Amino acid sequence: MKIGIINAGNIGRTLAKSWLKAGHQLKLAKAGDQTKLENFLKTVDGASKGTVKEAAEFGDVALFSVYWGNLDATLAEVGELEGKIVIDTMNPLKVTPEFEHYHDLEFMKSNSTSEELPKARVVKAFSTMPSDLLDANQWAKNPVAPAIFIAGDDPEAKKIVSQLARDADFQSFDAGELANGRYIEQMGVLLHHIGTHQFGGDYGRLAPMFLKAYE
Repeated sequence: MKIGIINAGNIGRTLAKSWLKAGHQLKLAKAGDQTKLENFLKTVDGASKGTVKEAAEFGDVALFSVYWGNLDATLAEVGELEGKIVIDTMNPLKVTPEFEHYHDLEFMKSNSTSEELPKARVVKAFSTMPSDLLDANQWAKNPVAPAIFIAGDDPEAKKIVSQLARDADFQSFDAGELANGRYIEQMGVLLHHIGTHQFGGDYGRLAPMFLKAYE
């Protein structure tokens, strides 16, 4: 399958590694500094670099892993998405003047990032755990594959995304219609509270917490 990754940051590059191993072809695009993406492409076969528009046009599936504040500008550059399977990994995060990220709780009361995407076959997925834990190697010694929750209105699109989750060595669990992606995004709020209260704001300790839970 051809997959376009629109903003190949930590999430996009980590999933790309697993999908390339599974035999998929990828075109990756990234905003800003290209160093990490170019270094990544030197280490893999079957992937190329392009603009966000080229990545979207290339893929049977387009992975949207865009910073929430940049979504409108990215969509303007991408152009038409109607009929495309779009995997939304985003969370509705804002940033303070001190560059501290926080969830847009007012927005989350009645909406989700997935519902803000233009008409396409949108599936919410891969948004509930730190990017480090999307690396299949992290789970190699665990007897149970971790869960990826998905939501969408197109049954065939969800079937394809479920297979891509399995290709990355995860289990997929169907949460129903696209609007239920709101509940998936709420898990991010829960993890933020755990990071704050259990780990004193050291959110990097969330990843080892997940791994230990599966030992």
